[in-house]
Amino acid sequence: MVPAGERRDQKTWSGFSDALARAVEFAGTTIICALIGLFIDSRLGTRPVFFILFGMLAILGLSVSAYYRYKADIAREEEGKPWKQNPR
Repeated sequence: MVPAGERRDQKTWSGFSDALARAVEFAGTTIICALIGLFIDSRLGTRPVFFILFGMLAILGLSVSAYYRYKADIAREEEGKPWKQNPR
């Protein structure tokens, strides 16, 4: 049997890991999309149209993804809780 303190620590470290993964996803995806936009702008001579467009699309897509991921996480966390059960 694992002591309660160890379980809490495992959950905390898992939370840090998830947060770091999401931070890297947000930063990395936005930077990569912006760089692709810069590349297209340099080829077409339309600076900074595609840079801004791809950067904003990345931010919008990541925000929508984070929203739905958060809703799914909360639904999974509250599953089976007394306040989520249907009244009889």
